Amino acid sequence: MINRKILLYTLIILMLPVLLILLWFLGQTLRDPLDFIDYPMGELSVVQDSLFLDQLIPEPRVYHQFVFTANEDDTIRCILSLPDPMYGEPVPVLIILGGLEIGIETLKYIPDPGKNAIIIYQYPYHPRYWYYGSAITEIPAIRKSVLSVPSQVLSVYQWLSDQSWADSSRVSIAGYSFGALFMPSTLHLAQHYNMPVKQAVISYGAADLYRLLVANMTNIDQPWRSLISRLAITAIRGIEPACHAPHIRSDILLINGTADKQIPESCWRELHRLIPEPKHIIILEEGHMDPRKTELTMKLVQITKEWLAGKGAING
Repeated sequence: MINRKILLYTLIILMLPVLLILLWFLGQTLRDPLDFIDYPMGELSVVQDSLFLDQLIPEPRVYHQFVFTANEDDTIRCILSLPDPMYGEPVPVLIILGGLEIGIETLKYIPDPGKNAIIIYQYPYHPRYWYYGSAITEIPAIRKSVLSVPSQVLSVYQWLSDQSWADSSRVSIAGYSFGALFMPSTLHLAQHYNMPVKQAVISYGAADLYRLLVANMTNIDQPWRSLISRLAITAIRGIEPACHAPHIRSDILLINGTADKQIPESCWRELHRLIPEPKHIIILEEGHMDPRKTELTMKLVQITKEWLAGKGAING
């Protein structure tokens, strides 16, 4: 009898973590995706505005490094590039969500921004944190950072409406590669708060983050790769493009490459299918975009500029 009780208690102890994981997984799956990303940010306060001059491109520009606070826990960083001089009238604004290591160097790939303001959004989580602690201890910070991106971007979008130099009727958002994954959730959240973005660019985006992660996590063997991918994607389900894409009402430019080895074709074609009209699709015979592929990066910038200018979203 004692042995049976010990066996039963042991079984319960062993099964408890599995049960908790299943309950967590079910709760995350049933939750409204907007609930994950609807972070209350509050009004932005500028805590740092560093003005600097840098001959990044031949065209004269003025650059600002902004640090904002929205509440006690959130800090938002971005880089602003403005025409010099400002010509005395508000200018259209393009907010860019680029790669994870995005920075001022990105502006080198926009050699002729013209009479437009460019804002480079910088993600709240930096890869260097991995080197100062274990990956396990950083998981909560990574999850919070990922899910807070749409709200942070929209806080910057809202801040722009109060700036004398910004034409608040012409603010567009463009996401490239890593940044493209946040675009559907950001646009959906913007509509939820009645802040519709008229034009947006999703360059090298995809739907179904689970399939995307499985395709890229090649250093882990099956079945662990599928299990880890499922748990990871469930934790950040709030930004899953497939959950938000059907709700987008912006005019969208979609760009992908047929030779992309990082994004399965089924994933980017699914995104194209889910996003409703109006949309314009450009499929290049190119691999995945990378800052080291200067020619491809410049081509994507030119495509973006021509499309937005054609829509009247920016000055040509």
